[in-house]
Amino acid sequence: MAPLEVRDARLHDLVAPDAPIDRVAGGLGFTEGPVWRGGALLFSDIPNKRIARWRSLPEGPELTTYATGMSNGLTLDRQGRVLAAEHDGRRVTRVADDGTRTVLAERFQGKRLNSPNDIVTRSDGSIYLTDPPYAVQPSRPGTVRPAGWWTQPIPGKEQSAHGVYRLAPDGALQLVVDDFALPNGLAFSPDESVLYIDDSAHKHIRAFDVRPDGTLTGGRILLDMASDDPGVPDGLKVDVRGNVFCTGPGGVWVCGPDGKLLGRIVFPELPANVAWGEDGSVLFATARTSVYRLPTKTRGTLPGA
Repeated sequence: MAPLEVRDARLHDLVAPDAPIDRVAGGLGFTEGPVWRGGALLFSDIPNKRIARWRSLPEGPELTTYATGMSNGLTLDRQGRVLAAEHDGRRVTRVADDGTRTVLAERFQGKRLNSPNDIVTRSDGSIYLTDPPYAVQPSRPGTVRPAGWWTQPIPGKEQSAHGVYRLAPDGALQLVVDDFALPNGLAFSPDESVLYIDDSAHKHIRAFDVRPDGTLTGGRILLDMASDDPGVPDGLKVDVRGNVFCTGPGGVWVCGPDGKLLGRIVFPELPANVAWGEDGSVLFATARTSVYRLPTKTRGTLPGA
């Protein structure tokens, strides 16, 4: 059953109160970056330095390694190829089916990126990524760091901004927002006119208008996610109606495109990220050592489609 904390009855239009939450994979290190591709769920198993692949086969579920190497957020490009935000690798790569990696971005103005965290593509072929400093001095995933740690000098950190970048189709990297503390998950509205980005430090989601040239303007707070429950805003996705599903304190927070909080979905483990899968109506959540599956009454657009 899906434990729902309902703030607005519209949540029941998106998730049924009796919807089952199934644990489809477990015993993992720390899971992140889920993306649906070709009948399978790919996700990052961060401590084990691999992209795992989960499939539901007639004979039962299958969990294998799709590719080795470091990654956090994953998405697909317009050709359906896997793109990885390499947390520890401090770069963005394209991962071929044979595991070969092509570096798409690792420096801005001659200096190394901090630690690309999450990644999303736009229909014009551009890629947007967040670049907090988590992995400049790595710690074990899930470790609680001291308050305000990101404001102190971090040995090895070369970028002064914890930025949001746009990688143009021609390979040019542009800093489009520079005033985040810890930028993390990001997703476009259905018509790509708005980009949502959450800030793990400030515990809120911000919304930006996307200009025709791909730059961002009009930043405002969409949803305040301050809470005493464990967890911070992390991965987020948007459904075809514009509702935002964002992992955060205590579970997955759901708000309308107007920022109205509809409620939270509480999972057995604290989720770090979510992705639409199967026919687009299933929400998968990567949650610490496990992956969960939740059927919904809404639908998201699958990456690469």
